[in-house]
Amino acid sequence: MTRQRAWLAAAAAIALALVGVYALAGGTDYKPDASPDPCAPYHWPHGVSGTTAITEQVGLSALAGAACDLGVSREELTLAFADQGRLDAFEQKHGFSKDRVNEAARAGLNRAVDEGEQAGAFNSVEAFLLHAAIGLAPIDKLISYVRQYLS
Repeated sequence: MTRQRAWLAAAAAIALALVGVYALAGGTDYKPDASPDPCAPYHWPHGVSGTTAITEQVGLSALAGAACDLGVSREELTLAFADQGRLDAFEQKHGFSKDRVNEAARAGLNRAVDEGEQAGAFNSVEAFLLHAAIGLAPIDKLISYVRQYLS
């Protein structure tokens, strides 16, 4: 046996041994965790402060709220919001109109503000102003903001 074939045989034996150890350790029973329920209340970490941290929490909470409203996972909706082509495909796949997705996005943002207020990230005046802005702002601008946040 040549030196190259010996190395190849050794590499194959090691690969098979790794697969065997993986299987014996229970690796064949592995199942990924299910996506968290987007309808469950989103719990903000204690003491969230700073614009970036608050923006991140609002984004996560809003995506969960919108996903709950639409009956999809937060992860699927996050991917759909990444660009207009994906959003169009998402709407077509689920049979949602643009208005329906826009309505869910507003509902998600309002939920995020409510949860942020409960967590102490906003006071009642700030929450009132944010709710007013969510109600008045063009939803496509808000979705563009979410896309920037996701990039």
